[in-house]
Amino acid sequence: MDPLSLGLGLGSSVIGGLFGIGQQKTAASIAQAQLAAQNAAFLEGREQNKGALAGALFNKLFDVGSGGDIAFGREKAGKEFLVGPYAERRMGLGSEEAKRARLADISPEAKERARFENRLAIERETAARRAQTDAMFGPISSSYRA
Repeated sequence: MDPLSLGLGLGSSVIGGLFGIGQQKTAASIAQAQLAAQNAAFLEGREQNKGALAGALFNKLFDVGSGGDIAFGREKAGKEFLVGPYAERRMGLGSEEAKRARLADISPEAKERARFENRLAIERETAARRAQTDAMFGPISSSYRA
């Protein structure tokens, strides 16, 4: 083996070793970055779970505590409104409606309509009785003309 070949072989081994070490460092740093990312995701998930549990606990405590009081106060105010001002308003509107109905019943138009309906009822009754007599005896002439 000549010294040139030996030197080239040794040089290539040194260069290959340097590149191999570089590749190993790169692979190690990539693996560490992946582990760090997984660890960060795990910690973030843990924090999200803590936040969700804290929110659920707060909601339960709020519902039992001041949230229940607020809901009760709203329901109470609604009931008071239904039996207070709203009931008075509804009663006033009902009274106005009844007053208008009474006035409509005694109006001249209503009286005229009642007279017209009475006249129609009398004419119907007369026609029904004439139909009975016409059926028994045949049509007869009378002095009454409808």
